[in-house]
Amino acid sequence: MVKRTVVTAASIGVLLIGTIIWALDSGSVNFTASEILAYLGGAREGGYQIITFIRLPRIIFAMLVGGMLGCAGAILQAVFKNPLVDPFITGISSGAAFGAAAAIVAGVSGLIAPAIAGAFATIFIVYRISMTYTGLDVNRLLLAGVMIGSFFSSLIMFINAVFSRDLIKVVFWLMGDLSNINPDYMLYAVLLALASLAAAIYFANDLNIFTTGEEEARTLGVRTEFIKTLYFCLAGVLTAVSVALSGVIGFVGLIVPHIVRRFTGPDLRAVIPVSFLAGALFLLAADTLARTLFLPAELPVGVITGLAGVPFFLALLPRVRRA
Repeated sequence: MVKRTVVTAASIGVLLIGTIIWALDSGSVNFTASEILAYLGGAREGGYQIITFIRLPRIIFAMLVGGMLGCAGAILQAVFKNPLVDPFITGISSGAAFGAAAAIVAGVSGLIAPAIAGAFATIFIVYRISMTYTGLDVNRLLLAGVMIGSFFSSLIMFINAVFSRDLIKVVFWLMGDLSNINPDYMLYAVLLALASLAAAIYFANDLNIFTTGEEEARTLGVRTEFIKTLYFCLAGVLTAVSVALSGVIGFVGLIVPHIVRRFTGPDLRAVIPVSFLAGALFLLAADTLARTLFLPAELPVGVITGLAGVPFFLALLPRVRRA
């Protein structure tokens, strides 16, 4: 397992480096590899401003958001024992999106706090609905997430209809937008992402045992209620921060963990960190396509991930049914 994980992570790392070079070179102005290296090394002539202050921050931004979404998807698929689950199906993204959309129309400058508030409001509501006298029912939690997510999506449409002055801004943001980078919030986002990833990896072996069955996990001393609550909250934080930074980007959390498990196996100590790395690769590639396919126009990155995600979902669905 360790060898497979190392080989997979190294392969993704090589692909990621290649994608970074491609992203640095892609745009209305092209550069040679030697020019890119020179600018990154501190050379200030020519396209230094473009590489250093426009393309490189966006690359880091896309990798961070993609990594968080990939990690959140891996967590939720493990908790629900279902490869079709992602942050959007559980309602977390819709709650975070509602919080951020409300902040946009209210003129609030920072979106991270409102998005996290929306995500945790969703988590709290879904959690309370899903509690039974025996504990947290994962199946009820999934159904409740779908319903509450639909409710918040309706509220977002209500906001769009009532506050028409912000309609274009909100709609474009809801399709996923990596063009609006706010460096003031990047440090907070990085710290939250690293803390959530560290906690997810630290308790990953307990989650491994949990996925074999709750009764078996309890007999082995796993605090199943704590594990379910912890990982649902971690997925909420990762999703909320990504939504606050970039809007609603679908299917990253669905596609990435499923592909990663094919190479690393089911051990979540490997799946979770490798999903973070693979999510960074996937979204960076999608964003590079989104901003270069129709130059000088730019597509929302959610359009690209959706075009990739829907066929993937439809291809995956029959296999899940057979299982």
